[in-house]
Amino acid sequence: MSTELTVPGAAGTVSLIQQTALELTAAHQIASAIAGTSFVPQHFRGKPDECAVAILYGATIDFDPVTAIQQIYVIGGKPALYARAMVAVVLSKGHDIWVEEEAPGKVTVAGRRKGSDRVQKITWTTEDARRAGYTSNKKYDTDPRAMLYARASGDIARRIAPDALMGMAYTVEELELGITPESAAARSERSGVSRLRAAVPPKDEVDEAFETPAADADEATSTEAVVMMTAYQNRQMHALFRDLGIDDETVQRAGISKSLGREVESKKSLTQAEAAFIIDALKARKSQQETTPVPADDVEWPEVAEPGSEVA
Repeated sequence: MSTELTVPGAAGTVSLIQQTALELTAAHQIASAIAGTSFVPQHFRGKPDECAVAILYGATIDFDPVTAIQQIYVIGGKPALYARAMVAVVLSKGHDIWVEEEAPGKVTVAGRRKGSDRVQKITWTTEDARRAGYTSNKKYDTDPRAMLYARASGDIARRIAPDALMGMAYTVEELELGITPESAAARSERSGVSRLRAAVPPKDEVDEAFETPAADADEATSTEAVVMMTAYQNRQMHALFRDLGIDDETVQRAGISKSLGREVESKKSLTQAEAAFIIDALKARKSQQETTPVPADDVEWPEVAEPGSEVA
């Protein structure tokens, strides 16, 4: 009997890591060719490395390279899809999703996993959205049915076929509304005041002034354009930093960069979702500071209960 060890990946077998490396190389070639074009959304434009990873991730849910870059959105290292894209992926795998009921102020979406007789339903109403604090988004006034459908369909897609979506946790609509980052920010980022201060670069490396990136005209007219931070969010953020005693602009930007996992040269360059991410974490920190006064540098932002309203 042979005493030789069997080595995984030997005898001509390509390991998963090796295969991924090959695919990433190919993805990067494509990304380098298209990253600077107008077909690429603003958050990926001019970033071939990020485009390559998006292409690689998209391949796991059967997206071609261009579709992956167009549909995948990332914030704080979390990938997300628009609700309609989630539904498309789930339907392509043979599962069923349909609108059960649609009325003013109410949308019910139903779904059934392939091979199962069990029908699951999720209902979202304007009142649900109001209680959860989502109706501050103007889209609930201009297109309430679309917003309620996005919430219900995204929820049902993830419920009946999480494997088809590779466990993707968020829809872009949720990130734009700022309704998912609360717990994600606290659990995965843990970017407390101490990290904000620790992230401050040396004075001679600090950029003094910051400019707002010019908005691309094509992006402004596109329905897929990234929604930028609102003036109200900007005021909220400034007020929260002030309340927490973090008045130094450099400290603020350094901490935001650390939290979002990208270099932020100007707070004005934040998307609406990114701003919501930071605002919610700062609110949680302020709430803890008010109830349990402690030295700011010794405390991380606390965990915040993740909101949601699902009706089976």
